[in-house]
Amino acid sequence: MAIVDTVVIGHAVALLLLLAWAIHARGKVGLIAGYDGGLPPDREAELARDAAAVLVVSAAAAGLLVVDAWIGAVPRPGLLVTVAIGAAVAWFLWTWNGRAEPPTE
Repeated sequence: MAIVDTVVIGHAVALLLLLAWAIHARGKVGLIAGYDGGLPPDREAELARDAAAVLVVSAAAAGLLVVDAWIGAVPRPGLLVTVAIGAAVAWFLWTWNGRAEPPTE
């Protein structure tokens, strides 16, 4: 079953990393759900960087499931993955929705 887990999770990880690359390196911030294009270019670059970071954290957390499938040494892998992804998403939402706009000069 470890091979099946690796293939299935590997596809999900590849998709997450592809989206992270498209958003950050290619500047495709339109791929971010709910983004309407109303930010200045510098803030848009920050948004792309932060969204890509969340996707990379999610890919790394999913990779933890593959490690557990092969060696079985990760205690409660599902919980760890859920907490890691939840924390990354909560940080992103707090950063972009929960704080005031930075002062303009």
